[in-house]
Formats: sequence, structure tokens, C-alpha cells
Amino acid sequence: MKKALQTVKFKEMEKKTFEVRLITERLCEICDRVIDTKRKAMKTINISDRTDYDSLLMRAKIYDRAEVDIENNTIYYYNHDYPGDVHPSCVEKL
Repeated sequence: MKKALQTVKFKEMEKKTFEVRLITERLCEICDRVIDTKRKAMKTINISDRTDYDSLLMRAKIYDRAEVDIENNTIYYYNHDYPGDVHPSCVEKL
């Protein structure tokens, strides 16, 4: 189960290795709903001490949202992008 990264305590992540994934949700310029989603594996990190944990929290601030799945050892960074595309149904409504 995913939880917001900021709510996960150091002790839950200590001495674990996590795969970091970037999820980019491309949004419609008109309705702000997701058009499509791009997923990318970024890297693997190890949380061995408090410094690693604090650094992780600091890096997460540049993303729109950060979540962690403790059971699967995966960290998800989410970004939203407005590529200039729109849903065909949104164009029909104009």
C-alpha cells in the first residue's frame, strides 16, 4: 500500500533499498484530467542512516507528489505535465 512519503517514519525505511520510479501524468489543457501516464525507473537508493532519509525528503520536494510502498520497496515521484494536448471530447464541448 502506498503512503505519502512525508508520513513515513525513518524507522520504517531504515536499512532498506528502494527502487525509485518517476510517474509523469500528462494532463488535458482544458479539463486537467489525465490524458496518459509515462513511467520511468530512475535508480535504486539505500536508506542506511538518517542523512539518507533526510536527503530523500529534501529531493522529494521538487516533485508534485511523492509516495512510498514499504512492502514492495518502491518510491514513486509524481509530476504533472501540460503538453498542449486535449481530449477529443473536450474539443467537441468547445
